[in-house]
Amino acid sequence: MTPNEQSAPRACRAGELLRRLVDLASHRTGTVVALMDDAGVTLRQVLLMSRVEQIGSAPLSDLAATSTVSAAALSQMVERLVRQDWLARSEDPIDRRRKTIRVTRRARALLRRLEAARSADYEQGLDSLDSGLRARFAALLDQVIYNIEGARANARLIGTETHQPATRLRDE
Repeated sequence: MTPNEQSAPRACRAGELLRRLVDLASHRTGTVVALMDDAGVTLRQVLLMSRVEQIGSAPLSDLAATSTVSAAALSQMVERLVRQDWLARSEDPIDRRRKTIRVTRRARALLRRLEAARSADYEQGLDSLDSGLRARFAALLDQVIYNIEGARANARLIGTETHQPATRLRDE
């Protein structure tokens, strides 16, 4: 199908097109997987650390409420990450009976290395674009990100944001 033949239904195909772009532009060097292997962490563990970092800190019950794994599996994963110094537990300052989970400096450093490696892979994957198209693409991505972040912030303000998992994944 040529670009002209695809133009009419393109808006409803944004998800498919984004998936195809990511497939074309990502995992060019294997650096991300190598970093995870060297650190001894799985993708699911990296995603959990990233989520905890975004939140700042959270009790295990809050993480479990929106997790795609069972509370028991999540608790085991958190325990492993605490033992490996990727996550830390501390008393909740409001309710000392509760423990909150937060990322450690070590985890933050790993997450930054993974982000840098992913960005470098995407840059390499986009190398074939001419500079004009690449600049327009970057500007469009900026707009899309701005709109998505604004919509999510607005949903949080009015309390309509949901974090329900679409499907429950098999326990790790």
